Amino acid sequence: MNAPRRHLPRPTRRGVGVVVAGALLIGVGLGLSSLPLVFAGVALVALVFASLVGVAIRVPSIEVSRRFAPDRAVAGWSVVETVTLVAPGSRSPVSVRVRDTVAWRVMHSSEGRVTTIPGGGAATVSFLLDDLPRGRHRVGPALVDVVEAFGVARRLVSVPGRSELTVLPEVVPVGRGRESRALGETGRQRRDHTSGGQDDPITREYRRGDAMRRVHWKATARQGELMVRQEEQHGLPSARVVLPTDPANWRDAHPALGSKLPVSDGFEWAVSAAASIAIEFGLAGSETRVVTLDGSLLADHDPAMTPLFLEMLADITLGDEVDLLSPEPAPREPVIAVVSSLAPREIDALGRSRGPGVRGVAVVVHLDSDPLTPDDSGEGSPGSVARALRETGWLVVETDSVADVAAVLQTPGVFGG
Repeated sequence: MNAPRRHLPRPTRRGVGVVVAGALLIGVGLGLSSLPLVFAGVALVALVFASLVGVAIRVPSIEVSRRFAPDRAVAGWSVVETVTLVAPGSRSPVSVRVRDTVAWRVMHSSEGRVTTIPGGGAATVSFLLDDLPRGRHRVGPALVDVVEAFGVARRLVSVPGRSELTVLPEVVPVGRGRESRALGETGRQRRDHTSGGQDDPITREYRRGDAMRRVHWKATARQGELMVRQEEQHGLPSARVVLPTDPANWRDAHPALGSKLPVSDGFEWAVSAAASIAIEFGLAGSETRVVTLDGSLLADHDPAMTPLFLEMLADITLGDEVDLLSPEPAPREPVIAVVSSLAPREIDALGRSRGPGVRGVAVVVHLDSDPLTPDDSGEGSPGSVARALRETGWLVVETDSVADVAAVLQTPGVFGG
């Protein structure tokens, strides 16, 4: 473990008050030629100086641990972080003020929690982390102000050690859990045909992107490597969600605080919509692939592996380079695209995400509510994209990044109903 980073000692508010009081006593004592007052003033100033020297020379060793409730958070919601502090080797109580370091905002000193670590024991403080952004975040190091016994001097210690907080995209209930007509009779027949099962199914080697539910454990044990059922590749009807990840496709993209990675409110709305669409298709018994405009696979939702799917979506960032291609669009495979700004060539690429006999649904996200976003006009803007997609046969639903995701997805026709 790395050594704690220690900052220069400083007087506390009490310490500053003691120094001011000492200076006044010295001034009054000199004015009145009163040695006792001068002595008292010098003693107060000396106390603060000695305390500063003391915390400069020696600060108790402090260790921290964290836990989050819930351990997996949801974007836009909050989580309670509990920090446990111990001071190994210290037999006397240690007074501290604690705050933590988070990636998405600055936690100010006024948000610190004051506690006392008992000698040989532990103390806990809690923080409410709200308005969480989606992704995997490092929390830490903890910033601990150690206050000496008289409470007049302190020293900030940066305690090493970080914890990971996973924030999943928000999934909203759409209310179309019954099997959608958009799944198609062919998909249902495929599923019914394969549900009978076989005693000795054909297997092949596991490839990246295969759902874990397809793993055949007996064959895996025999071969000594992960094997999947060959005939189950089409055991479930499938659906496709198209999600552009280029920052140029989201006009409100800007560098994030701290990481400087591009972030976009419109894109976050789209990720939540993509997650909700996939879960809804899963309730109807369908497997859903979330892909980019060029067909690269971002995440694959198997109804039996929803937590893993949401973690995959938590990892998606604007500008991601994805080199895993998804299977070609299947006939009658429902396609829902969640887009905003597209160039003409990207509109053509989006058209290739539809299989034979598929109309396709496009949810076009306007960003007019953001005052820093360029006007919704001109080539490539959401307005022009919506018009171009209608002309090429898409069912277009227009919305904005502050609309209720569930209400938009309940629009007639989105799920084929």
